[in-house]
Amino acid sequence: MKQAVKKVFLPGLALLLTVCLVFLGTGAAIANTMPSWRDSVGNVNHIEKITGQTLVRQSAAQEDTLLIFGSSELRTTEIPTHPANFFAGKRAGFQVDLIGRGSCQSLIHALQIAASGDALQGKKVVLITSPQSYVTEGIAPDLFMANFSSQQYLELLADDTLSDEVKTYLSGRVAELMEEYKALPDASPVDPAVMALAEHTANPALISGIKSAVLAPYYGFSRWLYDLKDKVSVRDILAGGEDFPASPELPAIDWAFEEETAVAEGKSMSGNNDFWMLDNYYTTYIGSRLERQRDRDKDLSYSQSKEYDDLRILFTVCREKGIQPLFIHVPLHGKWSDYTGFPADRRAEYYRNVREIASEYGVQTLDLTGHEYEEYFMCDTMHLGWKGWLAVDKALIDYYYDS
Repeated sequence: MKQAVKKVFLPGLALLLTVCLVFLGTGAAIANTMPSWRDSVGNVNHIEKITGQTLVRQSAAQEDTLLIFGSSELRTTEIPTHPANFFAGKRAGFQVDLIGRGSCQSLIHALQIAASGDALQGKKVVLITSPQSYVTEGIAPDLFMANFSSQQYLELLADDTLSDEVKTYLSGRVAELMEEYKALPDASPVDPAVMALAEHTANPALISGIKSAVLAPYYGFSRWLYDLKDKVSVRDILAGGEDFPASPELPAIDWAFEEETAVAEGKSMSGNNDFWMLDNYYTTYIGSRLERQRDRDKDLSYSQSKEYDDLRILFTVCREKGIQPLFIHVPLHGKWSDYTGFPADRRAEYYRNVREIASEYGVQTLDLTGHEYEEYFMCDTMHLGWKGWLAVDKALIDYYYDS
């Protein structure tokens, strides 16, 4: 019997140790040969910034980089005043880093920042949320899962500096949205171990606690493996980047001239419609369908939404990380909203709700909601345009240099 055990157990143990040593050696080799941050990486909203940690941590370590967490508005780089264009070559002495894509709402950014360890501690961070996020149910489960990172979730749970309030709320939302996602047709499989952990953290019970304890080694190994995969996935991104050294003497910015230029560019890029929208956008998404859009939003309301509580937890996470963010309060397109039947009083209610939450948390806010009827302020039905981004650019400079 003992001989049989030796024949089976000892070779198996040796194989396990060998595999572990190979993994550890590979991980150390990758970590020791990681390319350093490159400024040009900041101009592209790589998905690895959303689902991983390496790029955000490297970016945050730079003294001359301002991180911007947003959603689909970050992709409008065809607008000349977009921050990636306006601050090209460190025009104002710093580089921006775009983090986010469509449907990266408050909950996604709360998870990202909560998982950042001490990388963002005391850093200047810009937050943008979009009006269309504030529907009743908040972020949709499929859109949530498209941007959810198990790596980040496991990391934030391991952070002893985060409060139980933050971990419980985030875990509850993760468990809720995973459950809703599983019920969708053609849903991809979710990690049952991560879902079990989220359910236990949100609502601890004896059985779920036993399950989590049993799975503890799995969670620990998963954290290490996710970190390794993250580093591997960003190597080529970093290796292919370039730096933009800032000029020792920064040129003064003539804001009146910049606005005149922005208006001229807006006119040249939106000449085929009366809503100051990009020509290509209008032709593709509205054009022949214009009449069908009339009064389509007459029943739309942002009065109640889970997004409001998600915004609160985002601000709570920032507070616990020692971050005093600049929050961009984006307007709706007034003229388009009137046409689609979303009235001014309901828009004002939404503006007020967000404004009060930001005030409750003492968050510095760039409130752009008074510009909803301004020409060339938006570039389509929902995203900042030529004058809108220019207003943001000016605020970013003030925020960056405000001690």
